[in-house]
Amino acid sequence: MIQIKIPDSKNNGTISYELNENLVIVGSNGSGKSRFGSTIEQSNEKTKRISAQRYLQMEEIVQLQSYENAKTTLSKSYKNQAPIIPQNDFQQVLISLFAQESSRNENVVADVLKIGSISKEKIPSSTKENVLDVWNFVFPQRPLRLEKEKVSAINKKGQSFSGNQMSDGEKVGLYLIAQVLLAEENSILIIDEPELHLHKALMVRLWNKLENFRNDCIFIYITHDLDFAVGKLSSKIIWIKDYDLDNNIWEWKELEDNKIIPHDLFLQVLGSRKPIIFSEGTKGSLDQKLYQAFYEGFTIIPRESCDKVIESVKGLRENIHLHDKEVFGLIDLDFKSQEHIDSLKSKYIYAINVNIIENIFLVPEIIVMVCDYLGKQGSYEQIINRIRSTYKLQRDRIEFSAKKSRIHRFLGERFGSVKNKEELEKFNNEIIDDIKKFDVDFKLPDENSEIEEILKFYPHKGLVKLIQVKLGLKGTEYNDLVFSFFANKKCSEVKKVLSKYLPEITINKL
Repeated sequence: MIQIKIPDSKNNGTISYELNENLVIVGSNGSGKSRFGSTIEQSNEKTKRISAQRYLQMEEIVQLQSYENAKTTLSKSYKNQAPIIPQNDFQQVLISLFAQESSRNENVVADVLKIGSISKEKIPSSTKENVLDVWNFVFPQRPLRLEKEKVSAINKKGQSFSGNQMSDGEKVGLYLIAQVLLAEENSILIIDEPELHLHKALMVRLWNKLENFRNDCIFIYITHDLDFAVGKLSSKIIWIKDYDLDNNIWEWKELEDNKIIPHDLFLQVLGSRKPIIFSEGTKGSLDQKLYQAFYEGFTIIPRESCDKVIESVKGLRENIHLHDKEVFGLIDLDFKSQEHIDSLKSKYIYAINVNIIENIFLVPEIIVMVCDYLGKQGSYEQIINRIRSTYKLQRDRIEFSAKKSRIHRFLGERFGSVKNKEELEKFNNEIIDDIKKFDVDFKLPDENSEIEEILKFYPHKGLVKLIQVKLGLKGTEYNDLVFSFFANKKCSEVKKVLSKYLPEITINKL
């Protein structure tokens, strides 16, 4: 456990901050993360900051230099530089690697001359040898050579090529490995954008390996990559909320473990500069794509299921001291009763005006737009008739599913409110009559009803694929065409249509 100095929150100056594990600093672009790290560097002893701005150029030949001179020159290349100045010390890093090994070799020779012999086990590893060990663990498919004052690598055919020809990911991997292993003992290592140029799978392997190799050091990572932040499970996380450039003052807080919402999701919320809408679906799903196009002033975060959307909105709205965002929920209609819809709306969770998100693409106005764009206006009636006929064939099955879904939800809500023996007895006595009354209230529209009404009750995810053949389309071409309207002159028209089926969400600051 160590004490380090970090910028005070909302005040000028620094405070003492206790660390017994590594630290991850997160925040959106422009929140002053790099300057925050630079201030930590300047306020503490034995720090080493690796800038996000890195030149990855290396020369063919690594110059020879004494280890003391190499160390001093390398130290001066990064210490107390402004965070916006690019770090141009790759060549000096390589010089230091070769110089350290040369110094090690000289010491071994001196020991041999002094005592006559020395066992292999007593010869300490050079930093260069350790670099190769880490490299081979992270990049096993790309053998690296650091010999005869040259950097080279081996391709799949076994051919050697210059280190200059390595990929950016490989170059930055070598640079970071060497920088960390060359650091003084018990250093505070401040790494700005540790994920830069690295594939996510390699990034995790690299930093876990380096942390194990340099367990004498404290690692402070500065990142806006939420996957990386969440992946550092054994680290503290500081979220930088805001930065006052004129007065050089940050507003930040340490994120504590909580059971309200998963850490990765919480970081997504904090990392957004916009209010949040939680939706059903997964990352990249139809829900997220459509809602992000329609609700431009919000960040859409998918939560898979309706229950998780409700849980996320409820958890964050009941704990506004943990964040500074307005949060809302957006869910499918999915046979919900009007009473249930109204209840959810009072909690800032809104239902769309069709049964499932896929039905948005089949509302009459969208079908007309697609037919007009393709010059197949005569196909409109064929499409509408196909929806009606398919619905008619499945109506009995849909009615059974709808009633089952509503009764299941109704029972769950009623039974969930039972708190004692007396309430349980009342529940048992009244539930059958309540279900009968509840069942009578529900009726499906017939096939001759307005298409808008049918789409409120028709949960057929594959319906678009059935009707698009009438237009000569296949795969995802129908949906892709609708999405294209958001990127051309039809944008305002398609948004006006969708406003009839997607709820208006008003921002009122918490």
